[in-house]
Amino acid sequence: MTEVGGARGASALAGLFEKVKVMHSSRQWAEAEHDLAAVLGEPAFSDGNGWAAFGSVVLSDESGPEWSLLAKTSDLEAVAVAAADLNWHVGEPVEGAHETRLPLTSSAGLSIVAYSPLHAA
Repeated sequence: MTEVGGARGASALAGLFEKVKVMHSSRQWAEAEHDLAAVLGEPAFSDGNGWAAFGSVVLSDESGPEWSLLAKTSDLEAVAVAAADLNWHVGEPVEGAHETRLPLTSSAGLSIVAYSPLHAA
């Protein structure tokens, strides 16, 4: 039996993520943090200038798509292979101060930033 729409590949990709959150990136970070706090309450964590976590929504000042999914994984290489198997665009890995990020874009235009911490937390 053939699976329609790459269901097997999608399951393989989903199984590689430890957690997934919605991420909003904004150059107007302070204003966006204020607006999110008005709707969601105070953040569970904020560094005060570029990163804040509100449960399942996170706010970043990093460049990239305005809205995306942020997906933690311990195996970026396997994520890249699984995404490519789904005919998604797999960008180049970018190493940050605390994690390596891998931008992914589905054929329907969904933006995902897969990331793996540089050091085990």
